Amino acid sequence: MRRRRPPRAWIGPARPVDPADLLGPRGLTDAVLRGEGLEDERVRHPADSAETDFYWSLLTPERQSRILSVIDARLASLTVVLDRFVDPHNTAAILRTAEALGLSRAHTVPHESGDDGAAHRRVTQDAHKWLDLEPHPTGAACAAALGERGFEVWAGHLDDEARLYTDLPADRPVALLFGNEHEGPSADTLAACAGTFRIPMAGFTQSFNVSVAAGIALAHLARARRAHLGRAGDLSQAERVQLKARFTLLAAKLARRVKSRC
Repeated sequence: MRRRRPPRAWIGPARPVDPADLLGPRGLTDAVLRGEGLEDERVRHPADSAETDFYWSLLTPERQSRILSVIDARLASLTVVLDRFVDPHNTAAILRTAEALGLSRAHTVPHESGDDGAAHRRVTQDAHKWLDLEPHPTGAACAAALGERGFEVWAGHLDDEARLYTDLPADRPVALLFGNEHEGPSADTLAACAGTFRIPMAGFTQSFNVSVAAGIALAHLARARRAHLGRAGDLSQAERVQLKARFTLLAAKLARRVKSRC
C-alpha cells in the first residue's frame, strides 16, 4: 500500500477575476488588428540592427502590433522558480502560464532523474521560446541569487507561518517558488526564502495540481504588481530593444517553420 501524500500548499479555489482590475497589454483589439498606432510604437521600440529591421519589415502589421503589445506588458519584477519537478508536463504547463501572464523569465532547478524536454514542447506550444529560462543547481542557490537581485522569494509550503497567497507583497520584486511535487521545497531552500505562502482549501479535494496552483498565485501577483506599477510592464528601454530583436527573429523563424509544413 502506497504511503498517502501529504497535503500541498497550493490548495484552494481560484477567485473570479474582475476585468476592470486588470492592467495589461492592448491585446488583439480591432485597432491593433488594423495596425493603428504602429508609428508611435516604432518610436518607443526602435530596431537595434539592420537584420532585425529587415525581418521586422516582413511581418504583417497584425504580428508587429502583437509583438509590441507583448513587450509593453512584460514583467521582469515577477518570476517563478520550479524546484526539482518530476513531471515535465508540470514544468511545461507552468512555463506556458508564466509566458501567457507576461512574465519575462523563469528559473528551473533540475531533478536527479534528468529530462530531455520533449514533453515540454508538446505542452508549452512553443511558449517556452518566448521566455528567458535560467537554470540553477539547487533551490537554495536560486533563492540566494534572486535575493541578491532584489527579489523576495516566497515558497509554496504549509507551515504555521505561511501567508495567504493574496497577502504576498506586490510593492517589490517577487519570486514564487514551487517545490518537488512529492516532497515540496527542501529545508535548505526554505531557509533561503523570505517566507512561505499557501492557497486555502474550500472543498473535499486534497490538493491542486502544482501547475494549477502556480496559475492561481501567479495570476493574482501579476495583477497586483501591475496595479502597483500603474502600467502593464516594467522593462527598461534597453530591455525592450533587445526583446524586440529577439521576438522579431523568433517570429520569422517560426513563420518559416510553419510555411515549410504547409
